[in-house]
Amino acid sequence: MIALIFIATCVTLALLYQQYPQRERLLGLDLMFQSFKAAKEARLLDAMRSRFQLMGNTYGATVAANDFIFTMEPRNIKAIFADRFDDFDAGWQRRRAFKPSIGDVLITADGTRWHQQRAMLRPAFKKQLFSNYSFYEQDIDKLIQRIPTAGKTVDMAPLFYTHALNLASKLLFDEPLAALNPEFGISSDRFVEAFKNVNNGNQRRLRMGRLLPFMPRDRLYEDSCKVVHEYGDIFVQRALAYRQSWQLKGVKEPKGPGEPQERYVFLQELAKELDDPLELRNHLLGMLLVGSETTAGLLSSCLSLLSNRPQLWAKLHREAIQIGVPSSDDIRNFESLNHVINEVLRLYPILPLFSRMANKDTVLPTGGGTHGTSPVFVPKGTLAMVNTHSLHRRADIFGNDADEFKPERWASLKMLDHWSYLPFSGGPRVCIGQQYALTEVSYTLIRFLQIFPGITSRDPRPWLEVIGISLSNGNGAKVAFETV
Repeated sequence: MIALIFIATCVTLALLYQQYPQRERLLGLDLMFQSFKAAKEARLLDAMRSRFQLMGNTYGATVAANDFIFTMEPRNIKAIFADRFDDFDAGWQRRRAFKPSIGDVLITADGTRWHQQRAMLRPAFKKQLFSNYSFYEQDIDKLIQRIPTAGKTVDMAPLFYTHALNLASKLLFDEPLAALNPEFGISSDRFVEAFKNVNNGNQRRLRMGRLLPFMPRDRLYEDSCKVVHEYGDIFVQRALAYRQSWQLKGVKEPKGPGEPQERYVFLQELAKELDDPLELRNHLLGMLLVGSETTAGLLSSCLSLLSNRPQLWAKLHREAIQIGVPSSDDIRNFESLNHVINEVLRLYPILPLFSRMANKDTVLPTGGGTHGTSPVFVPKGTLAMVNTHSLHRRADIFGNDADEFKPERWASLKMLDHWSYLPFSGGPRVCIGQQYALTEVSYTLIRFLQIFPGITSRDPRPWLEVIGISLSNGNGAKVAFETV
């Protein structure tokens, strides 16, 4: 009996993991307020990285009455995202946080509902739907027309944000955001501002965790949700009208390979599946959210970093002007530009934090015991927080210069383990819009490189984190372009 007790104790200790020192572990208010303060001061990611440096690659803590396991260990990330995928959900707290704005959609759904929604929405992001680059060209021309010449300073961040929303609106609704006019009672500028407020409000609500019911009323968030909903309702009515027309005409047989195909419009295809106005609106706004903010933030970060490397921009320009109108092959084979995008995504991943809630008692492969090499027991209800921002800056993976912007490092990172670099998550829940985002960013940068032979930074301030649905630079992208 004594031997069995000894063995059980040893196994239990091996499965335990280090706990971050806190004043109390019931509510974890100290770490919650520290995190709020760090987020307000735009240093949350740096603060979280400092805790990893103190505690190791995997540790536990209590925040906002939630038990967390924080990890930047590839083996654990692989278990959470893939090997033990069925043991983890997005979780009820995310659904509650996002419910007032977009309800229960793909990024908040779990189980059978998630599988159904993923299958229903996947066709909107098939590569062939946005690989016809005339889709981008007209909007890029309009964007470039708004850029001052003669070396004048321009902040590209808000321009990229509106540009990305326009493209996402065209892809999803077959109509650009700019088509909004007074007859609908909402301007595009008003919608863009409300959309930003909703994204920021969703993140504030999510950080409250179990304590969300005690959060003070946020009238700006509520008013912004109303504006965004008004916009969504415009397209819901069109979707329902299309559904009625489609039902009256009857379902047509798919056309053969040699026949001209009707252009795919997400709004219309979704209307064939759904007739509930609220469900339609939630899906439309949810897809607009993930299809716009990610690309806008990445484009701004690319320009911000490249503006401090004018020689690199000049090199890319010389290569870009040899291309002509970019094709899929041109984008795929533009190795030096791909290295730049990879490096920007490494330093400033679009999605720096991922949370998953254990839906049952489970185990992660490493991080437990006195040496941090034993498995880790994860009780049901625990939130596993994957930190790709810290993961991407590990010196043992990316070198002692991991904090530096060095696109050339990617020439020698061909054999990098997949789970050490995750700008778009991984496993079955990998970002559904990954290819769309990379295509839009690559095409836009190539066109900028072809038109502008030089670029100069007009902002000496360092990169400033803003964490919404995705990560972006709070200082924007203030640059000046050289023209021929």
